[in-house]
Order: sequence, then C-alpha cells, then structure tokens
Amino acid sequence: MRESLDVGVRAINGLLTLGKGQRVGLFAGSGVGKSVLLGMITRHTEADVVVVGLIGERGREVREFVEHALGAEGLAKAVLVVAPADESPLMRMRATELCHAIAAHFRDQGQNVLLLVDSLTRYAMARREVALALGEPLSNARLSAIGIRLVATIGGKR
Repeated sequence: MRESLDVGVRAINGLLTLGKGQRVGLFAGSGVGKSVLLGMITRHTEADVVVVGLIGERGREVREFVEHALGAEGLAKAVLVVAPADESPLMRMRATELCHAIAAHFRDQGQNVLLLVDSLTRYAMARREVALALGEPLSNARLSAIGIRLVATIGGKR
C-alpha cells in the first residue's frame, strides 16, 4: 500500500487503514450494521465515484439503503446497480459484473473509484444456480449434506 484511502470512518481509517487499489471483504451476520457502514463510507469517502452494487437484496432493503444509508449526499457521487432477489440468477451475476465494468471505466478515466458490492454471498449463490441449470453436477460434499450418497460401480456391481 503506497497511498491510503480515506473512507470517512475514523475507526477504519485509524485501525484498519485501506490502501488505494486494495481489495477488502466485509463479512458479518445479518443485522449487525453492514449496510449502515457501507452507506457511511459512500457518503464520506474521498473517492471521486462510488459504484454500489446491491445484489440479491429484497426490494424493501434496497429502498431503505437508498433512502436512509445513502441519502442525497451518497447518491450525489454514487452509481447504483441493483439486481434484487426476484431477478433471475443470470441477471444477478451480470449486474455484479456490470459493477466491475463501471468501476473500471471510471478508473481508466483517471478517477479514484470505490467499488462496493453487497452481497458477495448472493452473487456466489447466483453463480451456483446458473451452473446447476447448465448441468454442472453437485459436489460430493453438497450431496452428502443433503443426504444423498454416491455409489461407485465397478463392472456393473455395487
């Protein structure tokens, strides 16, 4: 890290300093304030553009995030990409990839860009749904978890 990114949250800036160009994951259970933190970062960061992807969220959660967490201040410098839970898995995947393309576009224009995607878990679930629809077999670990056992056959005998 050569240059730090001021995200506008003193606790992060002081204790968990982020660097420009750094990739960071924020993982926590539901109801602990991740969306509030993302809203604070969007409103107060020194980045020129903030690309926010809301992937797989419920419509109510999207509305609350836009109205309360972002507000007018956050929307002023944010590009918002939304693919709610009722969209197809393919649309949720493509929306996430669109977030990356938009962020890369602004970066290539010489602007400081912050990319926030909520939720990586829902993106991964969408990718898995598409893979299953295309015929990718379930892994043995997944089959065991749902109570199915694979029986290997040799020469037609079990």
